[in-house]
Amino acid sequence: MAADSQNVSEEDKSRSVRMAAYAVAGVAVFAIAFVALCSALGAFADSRQHSDSLQLSVVEHKDSFYVLLIGSDSRKGTALYTGKASDHAQLDQHADVITLVRVDPANYQLTLVTVPRDTVLPGESSKINDTLVHGDPLQTVDAVERLTGVEIDYYLMTTFTAFEDLVDALGGVTVDVPKTVKVPDPSTAENVTVTKGDNQTLDGSEALVFARARKEYANDQDAVRQVNVRRLEQSIIRTVLGMSSESEIDQALIDLRNNTTSNMDMGKLGYLAMDFAMHENDIVLYSCTGPYSGDVNGSGLWVVDADAEAWGQLMDVVSSGGDPSGIVAEPAMP
Repeated sequence: MAADSQNVSEEDKSRSVRMAAYAVAGVAVFAIAFVALCSALGAFADSRQHSDSLQLSVVEHKDSFYVLLIGSDSRKGTALYTGKASDHAQLDQHADVITLVRVDPANYQLTLVTVPRDTVLPGESSKINDTLVHGDPLQTVDAVERLTGVEIDYYLMTTFTAFEDLVDALGGVTVDVPKTVKVPDPSTAENVTVTKGDNQTLDGSEALVFARARKEYANDQDAVRQVNVRRLEQSIIRTVLGMSSESEIDQALIDLRNNTTSNMDMGKLGYLAMDFAMHENDIVLYSCTGPYSGDVNGSGLWVVDADAEAWGQLMDVVSSGGDPSGIVAEPAMP
């Protein structure tokens, strides 16, 4: 630490806290921009002074914790919204995407685990994505805790329209698209085509279509879709890494806070984000899926029975900080 660190201006302190808070808010961005901005902040780390109290705060937050990212399928705010209770996802909603993220500050590690939305817990008849039907993300958190056996500290949730706005605010995302898909954008009700190809740059509408497309795939439809979702998440990380000006960061912070719902305490976690930023070269990102093999039930719905043994094996590796990729084989991509 520099000898004159105690002379850091209040303006610098305020700016650092704002950037740190944005880094944590990034986790809320459906795509885990938490780590992305941590790395982006690295560009500022060398030129910033840090006080003893800030370093102490970092040291105090070394335990790993879990964040649940939820993508709601609510039609509110879209061209498809009618307000009629008889219409799908009108007055209720579902957890269309569920990603469990383990954050390990001591080892600068993040692990992404897809929770298949069609999973049915033992003794229950409804799918895990139905837990959001009344709009309470804590119900989804509770279900995922029972499924995985881990305690989830935080949730962060976004919607169709919010996701589009966030991607557009980032200037788009670049991903490999395995197959050309054509799906209506809920915001406009108009068809949007995303063309097959590597390094395709997508705007918010195209990114949402890419994230939602599943019936276009012949096998393991939703499992393939979740692979695409994780591709979007990783792309957002790379996108945020490119941010270099304070004006971009300040605007992104505003956009993130306006388009997410969370129980995260940004002030407490902001310092932790700065610690990640100062160790950007040490960050490790793992990505995997939970068990997704299923079948059609008596009601004609596709369901995935919770596989306690497979989930136990997977989460043992995740919780210990190991590489969980391959424990559950990824679906064959088209």
